[in-house]
Amino acid sequence: MTSRPEPSFGSGNLRGIGMSHYLPMPIVEIGDGSAPLPTTRGRFAAPAHVVDADGRLETGMLASLTDSIGGMTSGLSCLPDWIVTTNLSLRRAPDALAGPRGTGDLQIDTRVMRRGRSSVVTRSTVSDGDGHEVATSWLSCAVLTPAGGPPPFTRPVTMNHHEVDDDPLYRLAPERFFALEAGERPGELLLHPAVHLRNPWGILHGGSVAHLLDTAARCVVADRTEPGPTPGIIVSDLVIHYMNPGREGPVVASASILGQRGHDILVRVTAHDRGADDRLMNVAAMTVRVR
Repeated sequence: MTSRPEPSFGSGNLRGIGMSHYLPMPIVEIGDGSAPLPTTRGRFAAPAHVVDADGRLETGMLASLTDSIGGMTSGLSCLPDWIVTTNLSLRRAPDALAGPRGTGDLQIDTRVMRRGRSSVVTRSTVSDGDGHEVATSWLSCAVLTPAGGPPPFTRPVTMNHHEVDDDPLYRLAPERFFALEAGERPGELLLHPAVHLRNPWGILHGGSVAHLLDTAARCVVADRTEPGPTPGIIVSDLVIHYMNPGREGPVVASASILGQRGHDILVRVTAHDRGADDRLMNVAAMTVRVR
């Protein structure tokens, strides 16, 4: 199977900017930029086309936001080196899984908890407009020296303070923006790594993978093949291990149910890069709540 053609839209085809336009989150570094363990804050004004009927962002895209701000904050602690995500975990607050809490605009406060010689750990706390905690996320990153050096920064950092892009690509439903396609059974999905889903180094953005894995987990529980909304079904917590980068595609996610306790279903999800000899990219464990 070959990758589907790139969308025939405008600026969305530029590598490295697609995720920040689809999930717009201006980020500021707290302080004067001299702290060895940086702290940042992001504010996410939720566009209507990325949230569910209650105004709630699905967990994979919430993880995409914490991966973005956590990765940037980790990277600041490593300059002039940079980082790559190795593990991401996120747990939604139980009272933010349904009802008005955790809906609408969000604030994400992130701080580096540990900077070692070869790894960095950050914690992100997500809260809603009323100050209620929505989720807590932990990100582990490996330190590396990227080809071409790290992204250019002026400290203290402000980023993603750009005007909203009117390219129609950034108003698509999530399953279309992330170029998802049904697989051969419920819980199997394909993602075609379009240019707008890649980071500046041409690698599939970790947040794109998080959305793919989340969608596969919800689909296997819903017993459906087509990607899209799953009313009454939400991932309450996840742990994703990033083992290899996605470069070729299509990326195939496969979810299987491991067990159930009450309204919570434990799901295992893997992702492979079919275009790179089916290389294993990710292994994830997710708890799916059926309301």
